Amino acid sequence: MARREGSVPFRLEGRGRSGRGGRRALVGVVLVVVCVAVFVVVGGRRDGRREVLLVTRAVPAGHLLAVGDVRAVSVVADPGVDLVPAGRAAEVVGRPAAVPLMAGSFLSAGSVGRRLLPEGARLVGASLKAGAFPPGLAAGDRVSVLVTGDTAGPSDGGVSVAPAGSSVDGVVATVEEGPAGSGGLVVSVQVGSGDADRVARAAAAGQVVLVLRGSR
Repeated sequence: MARREGSVPFRLEGRGRSGRGGRRALVGVVLVVVCVAVFVVVGGRRDGRREVLLVTRAVPAGHLLAVGDVRAVSVVADPGVDLVPAGRAAEVVGRPAAVPLMAGSFLSAGSVGRRLLPEGARLVGASLKAGAFPPGLAAGDRVSVLVTGDTAGPSDGGVSVAPAGSSVDGVVATVEEGPAGSGGLVVSVQVGSGDADRVARAAAAGQVVLVLRGSR
């Protein structure tokens, strides 16, 4: 009987140790899982991934960047690499390429120049009334500048304005809201030097309409 009674505490003690060992093992597994999760989260934040602009099609030096010329992509890049963040797309669209841009290359700040016009181009301003431009007009859009109205006679300055119905190709350089409540826009459009004077005269007479052409 003494041996049986003595064996009971031994068996109970063994079971107690086994229970504590199981709990310790479980805690260990939980700690491993937590550590792995923390590593994944921290690693994801430190992988250097950035949203930047990618050139989607070739753009010759001096040509204005259009909306469709760049798109946002997520890449792993060192912070020291001078790439244009995707959030600054509106700042570069409508500005000229400082160097030839190749499709598939990343856009860097140094590859976009100041608003310098290419040789043979002129910048013409126009105040457009509501309905004289397509909705969503933006810098970089390729447009046809259409002269409207009866402009066969001389203008106030005694200079003949372009005939009604004529149009020239251009690229929108800047877009600003017109006077409050007017629903209009004040824009500048890059056109060829040979067309600049007649477009400017038509714009001054309020006889210009912009028509969006091609892809952005």
